[in-house]
Amino acid sequence: MTGAHTTIDTPPAAAHAPANMMSAAAAPAAAVSARDWGWRHTTRRDFALRHVNFDIQPGERVLLLGASGAGKSTLMAALAGVLGGADDGEEEGSLTIDSVDARQARGRSGLVLQDPDSQIILERVGDDAAFGCESLGVPRDEIWQRVHESLDIVGLDDIALDRSTQHLSGGQRQRLALAGVLAMHPGLLLLDEPTANLDPAGVREVHDAVRQVLERTHETMIVVEHHIDVWLDLIDRVIVLGKPESSGDSDGVSADDHTGGVIADGTPDEVFAAMGDVLAAGGAWVPGRRIPTTYRDADGVLQPLAARDRDPQVQARVCSPEPLLIADDLSFGRGKPLGEHVNLSFYGGEVYALMGPNGAGKSTLALTLAGLLPPLAGHVRVSADMVPDGRGDDPHAWTSRELLGRVGMVFQEPEHQFATGSVRAEVALGPKSMGKSDEEANRIADDMLARLGLTRFAPANPYTLSGGEKRRLSVASMLAAAPRVLIMDEPTFGQDFATWTEMLRLIAIARDEGSAVIMVTHDEPLVEALGACRVMVTPENDSDVNGISNVSGARDDIGVRLGADSASTADVANAEAADDATVRATAATPVVRVTPPSDRTETARPASPSWFIAKLNPVTRFAMGLLMCIPMFFSLDVVSASVALGIEFILLWIGGVNPLTVARKTWPVWIGAAGAFISIALYGQASGATYLHFGAINITQGSFYLACAMFLRVLAIALPSVILALGLDPTDLADGLVQLVHLPSRFVYGGLAGMRMFTLLQDDWRALGLSRRSRGLGDEGAVRRAIAQAFSLLVLSIRRATKLATAMEARGFGGDQPRSAARVSKLHPVDGLGYVIAVVVPVFALIVAITTGFWNQPLLS
Repeated sequence: MTGAHTTIDTPPAAAHAPANMMSAAAAPAAAVSARDWGWRHTTRRDFALRHVNFDIQPGERVLLLGASGAGKSTLMAALAGVLGGADDGEEEGSLTIDSVDARQARGRSGLVLQDPDSQIILERVGDDAAFGCESLGVPRDEIWQRVHESLDIVGLDDIALDRSTQHLSGGQRQRLALAGVLAMHPGLLLLDEPTANLDPAGVREVHDAVRQVLERTHETMIVVEHHIDVWLDLIDRVIVLGKPESSGDSDGVSADDHTGGVIADGTPDEVFAAMGDVLAAGGAWVPGRRIPTTYRDADGVLQPLAARDRDPQVQARVCSPEPLLIADDLSFGRGKPLGEHVNLSFYGGEVYALMGPNGAGKSTLALTLAGLLPPLAGHVRVSADMVPDGRGDDPHAWTSRELLGRVGMVFQEPEHQFATGSVRAEVALGPKSMGKSDEEANRIADDMLARLGLTRFAPANPYTLSGGEKRRLSVASMLAAAPRVLIMDEPTFGQDFATWTEMLRLIAIARDEGSAVIMVTHDEPLVEALGACRVMVTPENDSDVNGISNVSGARDDIGVRLGADSASTADVANAEAADDATVRATAATPVVRVTPPSDRTETARPASPSWFIAKLNPVTRFAMGLLMCIPMFFSLDVVSASVALGIEFILLWIGGVNPLTVARKTWPVWIGAAGAFISIALYGQASGATYLHFGAINITQGSFYLACAMFLRVLAIALPSVILALGLDPTDLADGLVQLVHLPSRFVYGGLAGMRMFTLLQDDWRALGLSRRSRGLGDEGAVRRAIAQAFSLLVLSIRRATKLATAMEARGFGGDQPRSAARVSKLHPVDGLGYVIAVVVPVFALIVAITTGFWNQPLLS
């Protein structure tokens, strides 16, 4: 990314800071204490946590466990000081960091959340890592020293500071968030499921980065994670939270009823040895806990979970002789193909796992298979018995209602699926849309909610559930429609062991009822337990994987085939000589080759198409646009607009932008100007000779002149503004507005961070449309559909904004201390020339118009 002239290079001292030590100002490890602490959100009747008591000594490494809904994330937010005040909820007891109330200990704790996108604040890597230091008022030279140190610790020291955060992988974004926290020297490191959204490689990256942090800084650490094994080698203590008792429909629970709180506390060996069964029963992923190999079906009969262990008669009964879904020479992607010439067949009675690194294209492939995205080439076909009457075999050509009961999709983001106001109605929506009575649909919904532990939330709004609860609801709502082909994007994300086991059972039931289940997942235990057929989606430049058409542990005609990508006998022999993991990833797994993510990144934008404008301070560019516009609003004549426009074209040509380039880059302006010309010419104020009169249309000499004047004025005002804005870096503009114009930093940087959301909200809008189609709601009229999606987008935008605000506050934003600047915005002599041009051009144009007598004249004489 090419920055504007204001961007200042990192000071040499910071660039060459020692990589093996933190700066001398690193804060000591923090002590944490909770005394009968509890919290109830304003919108909830019950306490999220209650009667929590513990003391954590400086330098301790604590794993915080608890069943889904036990309040782990609430406690982490409270420790980060971002939970809110009396208006946001009711607090009991005390929670302190170094004997200071956690809400007042801003900067002593640093919070890393589970979603990388929700905590990336600024566009450039260096700016994002420096954001927390700026909020804490750290001097500029020290900021860059800390940034380099923290990026080095998390293994991102080889990435340019001006690289766009949009071009980072999931693991890299999560490590960047960790670096931003480390640069603050917090003393208490809070990790709230930091690896939940990552592939195995990303998990290793974040784990190793945290290990480096602890070895170098010796900070106190509290980590929340369902999968304990990831962090077991880094922790020395385990604290387990119990669920507070629900008040239900009773008179409530008194403050003296000690429900919830800490139910186990000690070393990992002590806690798991003494309370392993209790923890497992409560949903914790206890190390060494045996994953079940059987489940009870709807009739209570014990069945094997793994497909390969099924009775041959059951196998013959549930497995379809022909594939239910076929990808035939398929090319998939959004605009540009990610993968091409893909040939896959999916049979009923089988589970398939699309696996591979974050960003490879697994979700895009899944959406294409679900009939929600059009194939770029080739075909997606279904079996003849699934085709609706009078339709072809391409599900993308079907109506939304025709997809119901045939092909269903569980989306990666649960909130994209929600379409009703209550949990129960959400699950009942599918059966009702398929024609079942309200009584039958509600019975199905109640049964599904009971299976997934969501009964007590039946009347609640889906958006108020926890992350794990939302995921279970999204799966339940699609399972209730019983589709023949069920496609699930990360179905077990955020689940504790108990709900994960129930999810396993529901997937097995769907499979053994004859459905083809296709999962996008990184969950290796899930794949192993179900005996799923792996399909690797991996970049073309990944030399570690070579696919063949056979999948171990499944029938010979499993139907996952890749045509030209079949491996030779020598490939298989070489795979057999490797370790077990390599054998599974090569000799046993077909591979879909996709374009490497590194090849998909956009070309860096220049600071401006003009060499002169690129040298200007962003504030100067912004001010020039205003200064050149304002005088032209006081004139409506051909002469002033023509003179201004002509000078602008000449200056832009001198600045390196020829008229043809100006026209090409500002085409929307020309369309708008033409629209103004036509409307005024046809319906403007009539005067002078009449050229054409037909009904309401009346083109006269006066209206035609006014139309010409308006056309030229629109161009004179808009063209320079657009050219000045092209390539303008929002971060540099924000720095300038704060440092030069002295606008409030909270307002400016809050708006800047909010601008990042627009891209995410565009993705949300598209996902909402696809989700409504998958759920049978896509056949509504365009207006009704847009209104429904707009409401959902509003909810999502509020929730995204809330998460972003939490991430910003966790990095000290909005505190009382003065904010420092990592990059200095300055004015240079060239900026003075820019201001002169911005004043002289419109003033000279007005003087010419006044002198010649044409200023604001209604007729051309």
